[in-house]
This record gives sequence, C-alpha cells and structure tokens, in this order.
Amino acid sequence: MFRKFGFFGFLFGSISAFGLFSCGLHDILDDSISETKMVEALQEALVLGSKTAASNLGDSSCEMKECVTGYLGNKLVEIAVPDTVKNVLSKINSFTNSLDPTAKSLLQTALGSQYGSILSLGKYGDSIKIALNRGAEQAAPASVDVFKNAIYGMSFTDAKDVLLGDSRAATSYLKNSTYSGLQGAFAPILEVPLKRLQLDGYWKQIASHYNSFARTYSNLASISGSALPGLPYEALPDDEDFSTYMAEYATGKALDGLFLMVGKQEEQLREDPWGTVSSLGDFVSDAVGDLLGDIFSKAKNNQL
Repeated sequence: MFRKFGFFGFLFGSISAFGLFSCGLHDILDDSISETKMVEALQEALVLGSKTAASNLGDSSCEMKECVTGYLGNKLVEIAVPDTVKNVLSKINSFTNSLDPTAKSLLQTALGSQYGSILSLGKYGDSIKIALNRGAEQAAPASVDVFKNAIYGMSFTDAKDVLLGDSRAATSYLKNSTYSGLQGAFAPILEVPLKRLQLDGYWKQIASHYNSFARTYSNLASISGSALPGLPYEALPDDEDFSTYMAEYATGKALDGLFLMVGKQEEQLREDPWGTVSSLGDFVSDAVGDLLGDIFSKAKNNQL
C-alpha cells in the first residue's frame, strides 16, 4: 500500500506548500484551498510523519546484526554500554589477563568452577547493551504525542522559516520545541522495559561475581606470601538503582539517535528533491510529488 518513507517526506511536503502559500505564491497552489485547510494538511502530515519515524525506530526485529531500523544493530543510533560500566568490565578483564600463572593457579584452586565467572563478565555487558536498545525501541512510540504538541503549535512564520532555513532547519525546530518534553516522556517509559529486561540483575551479577573474587583474592594475597598485584576495585556496590541510572542514560542516547535520523532525512530531501520524490512511489499522489520536487528544487536554487 504505502511505501516506507521518512519523517521529512511528510514534513517538508506539507511545509513547502504551506510556506509558499504564506509567501503569497498562489500561482503554484490551487487558490480554492483555504488557509485553514492548508494548516490542517500540514498538521496531519506532520503527525503522520512523526508516527512513521517512531515506527521505524520502534522496530525490534533486528537480532544483533547490521540493521537500518530500530536501535539495536543500526550503527547510526545503536546505544552502547555507558563508559561507567564499560570501564569497570575493561579494568577487571585487564586485571585478570595480567595475572601470572602462579596467581591464576592459586585462584583456580580456591574458586573452583567460580573462577570462570570472573573471566566471563563481558557477557553481562552484551546483555546490558541489548536491554538498553530494546528499551529505547519500546519507548520510541512515546515521541508521537510530544511531536503532536509541537506540530499543532507551529505558526505560519515557523513553517516559512523551516522551508527557507538551512539543511537542518526543521530538525532544529523540532529539537528545540520537543526535547525537554521527550525527555520527560521517555525516561519513565524506559524504566519499565529496562526493569523487565533485568538491568538491575545484570549489574548485581557483575558485582556479586567480582566481590566474591575480590574477597578470595585478598585472602590469598595475605597468606600466600607472594606479591600479588592490587585489585582494580576493593568491591563493587550492588545496591545501586541501576535501571533508573540506565534509563536516564538511554533516554539521552535514544533522543540523540532520533534527531540524527530525522536530520539525515531532511538533508536528503533538500539535497536531491526530485530523486527523493521519485523514491516515494505510491506513497504520495503525483500532484503532491510534483509539488515537492518543484518547490524544493526552487528552494535549493534560491528561486523562491
């Protein structure tokens, strides 16, 4: 039915027409279209466009491979494990790798099968990464209502400035109008899937395995008589509200990804209006497609 197109296919199709109307270039538009109808068309197109963007980023079909939808696997927006956690895992890994054979033998004897646990903490980093991205995907639809508020508050002047602005004028407008609202909407929504995806549990496992290792290591160091290197951490806290912290982190990264993607779509439409229009297929009518190509070509060539 409809082919998938980005947020700004709708955004600029409507804004371009609206901007021209407000500029008085009635020869391009049907004079029978009232200003009220133009505003309604702009609003409906922007709402539909925001739903398309949210749907794209809310796609959870990717399974840890390179993807162009959702967050996980989409290298442009994928949320990495935060540095605070990454540094902990990296220091522990570097420490265990640096132990000499004698120390490793002592630890294997003392810890038994648990020795392998300290060597495989990296798997929890992977689990945290998956949970962060899946949580962002589940929260993405929350952007729609926030975008609606900004869209319905858009003035004639806003629309004209967007059309005649730089390559990311619309992205800047939406970011300035919606960022704080999106933060407030995303954070509590993200906490729910992140708790369900057991982020707290992953950190507690990291802390539990490391702290058990650290206690045994300290005991060995005190009785072995050998000069064992100092631990990277005496102990890791296991009672932090980890999912709340991660929700705040993921919110910022999710919004960065959202505005990065809409900005790229905006640039594409401005740079190659007719090429972008030709890719729409049946998604828009011929009349709207011709209007998009004509107006953005004129805007690109400073003919408006």
